[in-house]
Amino acid sequence: MSVTVRLLFLSIAGPVRILRTKARTNSSLKGLLALISKKITKNFFSLFLSNVIGQAFILLAFVRIASLFGPEGFGKFAFAQVVGLYFLYLADFGLQTLGTRTVAQARGDISAHVRNITFLRVLLAFGSFILLLIFALVLRKSPDVQLLIIVFGIALFPSAVLLEWVFQGIEEMEYVGLGRVLKGIVFAGLVFVFLRGTEHLVSAAAFYVAGILAASSILLVVYVRKFGGFWGSLSRPGLKTILVAAVPLAAGSLITQINYNFGTIALGLFMTDEMVGLFSASYKIVLFIWAFAVVAASNAVLPLLARSYKESMTEFGNSLKRLFRLFVLIAIPMGIGGTILGSRIVGLLFAPEYQKAVIVFQLSIWSVVFVIYRVVFENALVASSSQRSYMVGYVLAGALTVVGNLILVPVLGLVAPSIVGMVSEFALLSYFISSCKFIRLMHIVRMTVKPLLAGLLMGGVLLLFPVNLFLSLAMGTAVYFMLLLAFRCLTIEEVKGYVVALIQ
Repeated sequence: MSVTVRLLFLSIAGPVRILRTKARTNSSLKGLLALISKKITKNFFSLFLSNVIGQAFILLAFVRIASLFGPEGFGKFAFAQVVGLYFLYLADFGLQTLGTRTVAQARGDISAHVRNITFLRVLLAFGSFILLLIFALVLRKSPDVQLLIIVFGIALFPSAVLLEWVFQGIEEMEYVGLGRVLKGIVFAGLVFVFLRGTEHLVSAAAFYVAGILAASSILLVVYVRKFGGFWGSLSRPGLKTILVAAVPLAAGSLITQINYNFGTIALGLFMTDEMVGLFSASYKIVLFIWAFAVVAASNAVLPLLARSYKESMTEFGNSLKRLFRLFVLIAIPMGIGGTILGSRIVGLLFAPEYQKAVIVFQLSIWSVVFVIYRVVFENALVASSSQRSYMVGYVLAGALTVVGNLILVPVLGLVAPSIVGMVSEFALLSYFISSCKFIRLMHIVRMTVKPLLAGLLMGGVLLLFPVNLFLSLAMGTAVYFMLLLAFRCLTIEEVKGYVVALIQ
């Protein structure tokens, strides 16, 4: 997997070769050439590395909690955390995404943008916390689950002043990475140091909030040192304009959480806490993979795409095609390898009692494949200010997720959310493909065929030689890479060029 990821990182800068040719005759693209060759490689590397480290610490903390409290206790923890996430995204209201795009496209002083958006986020955090309190108290769950929901809800306040989006917009991703790593380290450190018995489940939730508080604090300090304080006047018309522009993005981000986490809610409503715990254990691994494979790439490319869209439509389209090509190369082996190695991956992290949920990982990993496919199309819509198509797609996917889980969870139980997730993500991918006019369907098919064949052959090798997990990962990566070379999905010259680009 490390070879494939490195190729993604290097090849995101693939438009450089195209831009070099264009720049000889069009001097206006020289600035864009420098931006792509220097910024995006640094951005992706910073976010990828920080996401892997930060999410690894968070995953280890979840593994520790699952081990201490068992499927039933972990189910209560996971259910409460997901409820908190819904209100967290309600409070965010799409303002982080909008803020990233606004800051990326801004000229001059950004303090007014930061002040207005932060004010709205804090205001929404208070409103969302009141709604969370009401929800927790009327929910027909045990008192300990209600208390857990309230504790997770406290995270709304430090999250409201978490300034990751500012540093994404100005493309100083090292600070975003610093916050994410610190969040994971603080959470995991507190869990491993202070959690000893089965009576401290609420403490585990408090430690999760503490990690977010630590990340928010360090980024606030960095921002104040670089740009000064938040003092200044607010523009009422400006606040209204921001809220109106954020509505489609808010719907998209909230429905994203529905797509990823409503299965946990449905299991909590219809099934036992133990069932929720079994599902969440496998699904946390899927979310870990999603976080470093998708979030880092998505966060790194959005500011660049937002700017390149204003520079040149032709180069914007070419950049999208290059990104899509590399995302396909990563997504396919992830799905096939995850399906075959699922049992060993779950067994490496969790106790034998969680093996019942291996099927959750094996199915849900294909949702990640579809998500990786749609990252390019989703960011293209956001960068080109096509919020309406973005919102419509997420509304349709969210409705499908909710209805599907409510119907299938009582019937199929544990596997229902995974099945519904795959169908929903494929539907959303299909809609975004039809809405994005920069990449044709035949190009998508053509870019998929050879990597799919290479992935299937890699899967055959993994099945024929069932060695331990780490040897399997190394063997699968080597076989897949050699097949990509053999099928000319990659060339030696291209790989050498990527190595040179990395060194420079």
